[in-house]
Formats: sequence, C-alpha cells, structure tokens
Amino acid sequence: MSNAAVQEIEKQVPAEHLPIYRLEAELLKLPQVEMPVDHDFCNGLYARTMYIPAGTVLTGAVHKDESFFVVRKGNLIVTTDDGSANVGPGFMSVTKPHTKRAGVALTDVEVTTFHANPTNETDPKTIWDMYTVPAPALALEAVQHPHLEESK
Repeated sequence: MSNAAVQEIEKQVPAEHLPIYRLEAELLKLPQVEMPVDHDFCNGLYARTMYIPAGTVLTGAVHKDESFFVVRKGNLIVTTDDGSANVGPGFMSVTKPHTKRAGVALTDVEVTTFHANPTNETDPKTIWDMYTVPAPALALEAVQHPHLEESK
C-alpha cells in the first residue's frame, strides 16, 4: 500500500485506530494466512469461531455493536482498552462498538465471538455487512471478506 493510500486512511479513522491500520497496511504486503471460520446459529444468536495458526499476526474488523470475545484454545497477545494482554483459554471480554484490535497468536488459537442476531440471518457475507464497519480503504476491504468468511 502506498504512502498516499496510508495517509488517506489516516484522515478517515479515529486516532486510536491509526497504529493498527498502519500495521494492517504492512501486513497486507506479506503472504496472507489461512484462518478458517465456523459459523453457528441458534435463535437470536450468531457465533463466529476463527482458527488462527501459531505465529500469525492479525488485526480485527471494527464492529458496529457490542459482542462477546472468548478464547477457547491457545494463547495470544491482544490489544485491549488497557494496553496489550496475554490471554488464554477461558478468557472472555466484551468488545465495545467501534473497537479495532490487533494480536499475535503464540500458539494455535481458537476464538469465538457472539453476536445478537434478532433476524436469525445465516448468510456469512450478509452478517459481515450487518456487524462490521467497512474498511476505510478499498485495498483493505478487498482482503477482508473472502478469506475471513470461508468456513473450514
């Protein structure tokens, strides 16, 4: 991603997101890692589980609403509202609206997010659009949907 593109992103995002978008821009220059996703549903609830290989550096999408974030397996370092934290199985937090996070998987990791789903939508792309804020640049948007929403 060019410096001009990064500068354009910087004009469109909150200051606290800038370091993560800068990291994201650099990560997009590298080969991308497969991170399979499972989508599970029950009445009024959507659960999205992502499988992250050890050594993966990743950034998260900005979500429109609160959701639960649960580490089911493995250990990772993730950014939080209070700085970075080393978290493992059983860790649960509430991700506040409009939060942008980054992390590194220290081991193979499984994380699940839980979202209210009052319409019982089951299409992953539709759900992605319902719950996430579009990326501030087409270059970022193009890489988010295909590999993040493929089921394993």
